[in-house]
Amino acid sequence: MKHEFFDVHHISFDVWLTLIRSNPEFKKERDRLFKDFFSLPQPVEEISTHFRQWDKRFTAINEITGRNLDAEEMIAIILSGLEHTLQNINPSVLADFFEKQEKIFTTYPPFLIEESLGEYLSALSTQGINMSIMSNTGFIKGRLLRALLDHLKIGSYFSFQLYSDEICCSKPSSEAFNRVHKEASVKRPLEKNNILHIGDNPYADVAGAENAGMQSALINSNNLSLLSLSIFKEKVTS
Repeated sequence: MKHEFFDVHHISFDVWLTLIRSNPEFKKERDRLFKDFFSLPQPVEEISTHFRQWDKRFTAINEITGRNLDAEEMIAIILSGLEHTLQNINPSVLADFFEKQEKIFTTYPPFLIEESLGEYLSALSTQGINMSIMSNTGFIKGRLLRALLDHLKIGSYFSFQLYSDEICCSKPSSEAFNRVHKEASVKRPLEKNNILHIGDNPYADVAGAENAGMQSALINSNNLSLLSLSIFKEKVTS
């Protein structure tokens, strides 16, 4: 995988496993909430397994179609798979569930993938590199991720944040990456090959960015840390 980048004026970041990592307590508490809220008879361990299996399927569907399944739709599908009657499920019930899930998320928030990340983002910003977010979402919506990045004190470094549930398209679709180029060009006129997209998914992040004409960097999946990338070393230490 290439580690050298040329004439980069804008960096687009994925979020999960690129900038942040999950708090292991969150999913445990979320699965308990799911069982209790919908009065499911299955043991919580079975519900957790079911959640993981469907989460992978939803991710694959979004990546294949380039669309974005709503979080509410995904919850309804999981309930149906657990043979839970859907007759009493309506938008207000789902809204109540997501409100309770949000409280768990804020109680057990994700961590920065690198403790010193904020310092590096600050240095890049000072040296004229514009930055943004392009992230697919699942059960955690873009609105909540935006608030989380502010809570982690890195949100201000991004000139814009794009989330699949808000723009109704997912990586690796060209539509998603075209939105990055369009928004980045408002800040500063630039070509697609002036944009570097960084993420942990070889298909959604790397192939998607390169097919759209952008530069890309794969991290974590190949044991390459974010801050070891040459763009960070060169820009921050120069």
